[in-house]
Formats: sequence, structure tokens, C-alpha cells
Amino acid sequence: MIQFISLALLLGFELSYYLLIIQTGIAQHYHSDLLTLLPLFVGGITGSLVSGHTWAKITNPLHKISISLCLQLILSLLYPEYSPFSLFLLGLSVGVMAPLSIYIFQSHQKRELFFALGIAYSVGTYGFAFFTDSKEEMAIIFTCISLISSFFLSFYKIQLKKEKQSLSIMQILPFIVWIVIDSNLFESLIIHQQMNLWLDFNYLIIVFHILGLMAAYLLSFSHIKHHLFIFILFILSYVLFYLEIPLYLAMIYPFTVSYYNMIVFNMLSKEASLKKLSIIMVFIAWIGSGLGLVLALR
Repeated sequence: MIQFISLALLLGFELSYYLLIIQTGIAQHYHSDLLTLLPLFVGGITGSLVSGHTWAKITNPLHKISISLCLQLILSLLYPEYSPFSLFLLGLSVGVMAPLSIYIFQSHQKRELFFALGIAYSVGTYGFAFFTDSKEEMAIIFTCISLISSFFLSFYKIQLKKEKQSLSIMQILPFIVWIVIDSNLFESLIIHQQMNLWLDFNYLIIVFHILGLMAAYLLSFSHIKHHLFIFILFILSYVLFYLEIPLYLAMIYPFTVSYYNMIVFNMLSKEASLKKLSIIMVFIAWIGSGLGLVLALR
């Protein structure tokens, strides 16, 4: 039970940190200026890559997680004003966490994943309405919860051996496409002057995030059918965006995001090689989301 709760809290609040502090906090504070945010992306890519290697004599992923969260906690005290170097370090700490927080999950731990994503999207949606420059307490609290959870996981000696499976390029490529499409739509919604979904439909969005997670958890489609369903959901989301129908968009888009992320995280948790997972996360968490941001700001 302790391991169940700790896993859910660790990933849930680290994702909340990414959503509220990195994606909608720092990015908005610097007005999505790609040049200013470049050190953050470079740090994120670097962190994801080094997470798959041995740190001196440190090989245990849980020890790496604890070290990275300690660095993240220190840097959270500086929010939201960062120098290029501190932005790099923040990206480094979050980048390390991206593959490691998924690697410690077993592919059969779908309940833990469900609750982790439920926490992330509920907290992330509710906290979206807070002013960008007033999220320092959130950054500290989220990091502390994740850090304490990592200590409990280390104490209970979580099983880190993975089922032997290596994800192919064809399995990974659709995930990158969904991330680009999602990031583009998300950033487009943020800069849209007439629609503010997270202020107008906050609780409705949370409900449909949970419904999307439930659908992904319960439906046993083949991978092709999952991707076809996600494709249809994204088409519908974009149509509603361009037609400017915010009420229905506030239902369909959160459902889509939760549904495809549950599929993505569950699939990534099956990867046996931490080194390979770290490379995959470079493309999914940083290059994919960065490309979506560039497309939205073009």
C-alpha cells in the first residue's frame, strides 16, 4: 500500500510540477520567448540523456531521483526569476526525472499510473488559474511531496527489474506525433484572446481528464485502434478550436490528452533499457513539445 501511494504521488506531483511550473509557469513568465527558454530545453535534453548512465558509483534510479529532486527543490526557491545557468540546471533536474519516474513503474502497475495521472491533471488544471508569478509555494510543495515519496520507495526497495521488451521506432513515432499536436494546440489555446478554457471551465476540464483516463484504463483496444481513436479525438479537438466552441472543446480536448497520455506512459513503462528510455524521452518530452511550441508561435 505504501509503495502504491508513493509511486502515484511521486509521478503525479512531478508531472504537476512540469505542467504548472515549467510548461505554464516559467514559459508564460518569459512570454514563451524561445531564445530565453533555450537553456531550459538544453538542460532538459541533457538531463534526460545523463539519467540513463551511471553517476560515479550511483546506479540505483531511486538514488538519482532523490538527488535530482533535491536540486529541483533548491531551484524552486528562485521561481520565477532565473538566470540562463539556473534555467539550465532546472531543465537538467526535470530532464533527469522524465525517464526515471517512468522507469520505476512496472507495465502491470496501471492502477498506480491511473492515480498518478489523475493527480497530475486534477492539480494541474485547478492550479492553472493561479497567477504565473505566484506559484513558488506550489513548486516547493510539489517537489517536497515527490522527494518524500522517493524516500519511501527506497525504503521499501521497489522492484526495478523490467519485463524484457524493447520498443521499436514504429511504436515510438506516433507518441512523438501526438506530443507535437498536443503542444501546438495547448500553446495556441494559451495565446488565444477569446477563449480561456481553464478559467471558464476549470472543473469540467478536470472531470473529462478523469473520464479520459478511465477510458484508457478500461478499454482493451489494439495499439492501432488506440492510435486511430486518438487521431479522431485530436481532429475533433482542432475542429472545435478553429470553430471557437469552447464548451465542447473543454470536454473533448482534456479527454484526448488524458487518454493518449495513459497509453503513452503505459507503453513507455515496458521499456527494459533505461538508456533507451532516456533517449526516447528526449524526443517525447523535449523535442516534441518544443516543436509544438514553435509551430504555435510561428
